[in-house]
Amino acid sequence: MQRKTVSLLVALLLFSAIPLNVSADETDDIPTNASSTGVHDSLVAALTHADLVATLQGDGPFTVFAPTDQAFADAGIDLSNFDNDEANATLVDILTYHVVSGSVMSSDLVDAGTADALNGDKLSFTVGTSEVKVNDAVVTSPDVISSNGVIHVIDKVLMPPVDIYVSDGSMSEPYFQFYSDSAGTTTVDELDITNNYKFQRLSNPSAHPFYVGDSGYNSDSSDNLIIAGDGSSSAGISDAESFTLFFRDGFSVSDTLSYFCTVHSNMVSDFTLTAPVELVDIPTVATGTGIHTSLVAAVVQAELLETLQGDGPFTVFAPTDDAFADAGIDLSTFETDEEIAALADILTYHVVAGSVLSSDLEDKTTVTAVNGDSLAFAVSADGVMVNDANVVAADVLASNGVIHVIDKVLMPPIEIEPDIPTVAARTGVHTALVAALTQADLVTTLQGDGPFTVFAPTDDAFAAAGIDLTTFDTDEEIAALVDILLFHVYSGAVNAADVTDGLTVTMVNGDEATFTVSTDGTVMVGDATVTSADVIASNGVIHVIDEVLMPPADLGDIPTVAAGTEIHTSLVAAVVQAGLLETLQSEGPFTLFAPTDEAFAAAGIDLAALDTPEGKAILTNILLYHVVPGTIMSSDLTVGVTTVTAANEDSLMVHVTDSGVMVGTEMAMVTLADVPASNGVIHVIDKVLTPPADNDVTCDVTIGISSDGYAFSPAAVTIDV
Repeated sequence: MQRKTVSLLVALLLFSAIPLNVSADETDDIPTNASSTGVHDSLVAALTHADLVATLQGDGPFTVFAPTDQAFADAGIDLSNFDNDEANATLVDILTYHVVSGSVMSSDLVDAGTADALNGDKLSFTVGTSEVKVNDAVVTSPDVISSNGVIHVIDKVLMPPVDIYVSDGSMSEPYFQFYSDSAGTTTVDELDITNNYKFQRLSNPSAHPFYVGDSGYNSDSSDNLIIAGDGSSSAGISDAESFTLFFRDGFSVSDTLSYFCTVHSNMVSDFTLTAPVELVDIPTVATGTGIHTSLVAAVVQAELLETLQGDGPFTVFAPTDDAFADAGIDLSTFETDEEIAALADILTYHVVAGSVLSSDLEDKTTVTAVNGDSLAFAVSADGVMVNDANVVAADVLASNGVIHVIDKVLMPPIEIEPDIPTVAARTGVHTALVAALTQADLVTTLQGDGPFTVFAPTDDAFAAAGIDLTTFDTDEEIAALVDILLFHVYSGAVNAADVTDGLTVTMVNGDEATFTVSTDGTVMVGDATVTSADVIASNGVIHVIDEVLMPPADLGDIPTVAAGTEIHTSLVAAVVQAGLLETLQSEGPFTLFAPTDEAFAAAGIDLAALDTPEGKAILTNILLYHVVPGTIMSSDLTVGVTTVTAANEDSLMVHVTDSGVMVGTEMAMVTLADVPASNGVIHVIDKVLTPPADNDVTCDVTIGISSDGYAFSPAAVTIDV
């Protein structure tokens, strides 16, 4: 016994029928509104009889296709006949075939769509120029709004698809009855054939022994052919053979079913009609074979089950469990998103959109698999091959396509990504970068194995930086260009996900670059923003940036930095005169409080007058009082007074207030802090610091002070210090 269910495609539609005037209260539920229309008493009585009123008073929402009282009368439905559990179950099945879960307005609907009714069967819609039908019922009034859904009034009761059985020659109406001795017709009720039944077209229908079709069908027409037999066209069907019914999608008979037999001498009258198999979807078929456990498990793991249970149709080349074992595929190794994507790529390389039977295949043809790669076929007398796999079982039918069993797992071709310079050349926004790499002779380097991470400034970034490659024409200038470009290259592959805020890396040119990651996920390297991340190449990754990164300038030592400021001419001259140049060019580190030229002038220091051994000693002492061993940054200082020991071994007080930093008893103001040098740091000050005098004092006389504090005895003294 085999059920053939209607598979009419449903969605909901643009209603064009002339509406029946039905009013409703939008605050009332569906049963309440139906009872108030005046044309749905039979429907409400049926709902009550089937105990469905409470269901349709629920939250829903529901869409109800509501037959009128006249529709119930035309259908001959007598509720008194539904008087036992089995009959009531049938009534529930009929009524729930009129209900769709969800509120579907007329504006939501499209022609030739499908929807599942609550009973599990399909509803179909047809939109004409003057009317809309649900199955064969006309919608007479759409969009009757209720508190828990919507009602669409229809003029017929919808009957769920019935079971039609195909058995042997003893059947009687309304079933099929075939005879072997003559052709004839049999009157049947309307026959709706589910699209789960497959239609097989014969290559030469007029010569085949059996045909079935609509009334008026003739043996020379193949359009409505829905039966195929095992018997040969010359001998017909013998007593050892049978034939199978194949129903075309959507085929129906509204009047009579005609059958035609070509009678041969050896045809026997006692043959069996085989019911068509109700097909299931591809994954279900594969599950039932017993040799595709690995394939089904892989489909589930790659989240492709629902896809391959979809309408399709699909053609699946299905590797056996042995094929999976031979390929060494271990599903436990596919865990990350990237690995799952790779598994999905392998599996969809076994799938072709559309239903491709073995008879459709020709030698040396190719088709495109769902993953976008090509499959190649070889067809010979020995069989069919797809790539290097043999088709060991062809044309295994499913409800949504066909399966061909193969003895190998098909591996997608490996697409080799181009190297970094090639990828950059193809972007269309890195012409200047590629030209610079070429001029700096770095293309071959960045085509190497790597991996490299390249922060790639756009053409606009090069233009904004004012870089003119024609100006880099000497060896020294080319070296400078190389330094700039290699400041954009990191040795190793760094993806965007690897970057954290504050991360510092050393670029290939030896300088450091620091990353900033904002709360909104924006990534910056130095002052440049990453505008496009993770552009993959065969030997690394590219991150597009909007500025050219300039390497930090090489720092000079403290005297060199001071000489370059143009406000420390006197200081540098004093350092040279005192013989401290080499000292302050040594490794250090040192902290120098550097008086400006104006500060030297204000202090009245005359270097010419100090150009003696004694004067140089005084000058050295003064200068070393401005030097503190070690590096003291402004951020190292706290509010208040900090005492440090200067290089001349005197104590030096540093005052930190809200208004700034001051040094020494002169309270020299730091006007510019933290000027870096290769061997320390410079803080610019606005006064020359004077070392404190020695503490040991020898007096030739004793000074007497009068009681008023002004008279001295003796009147004049000399103090030798």
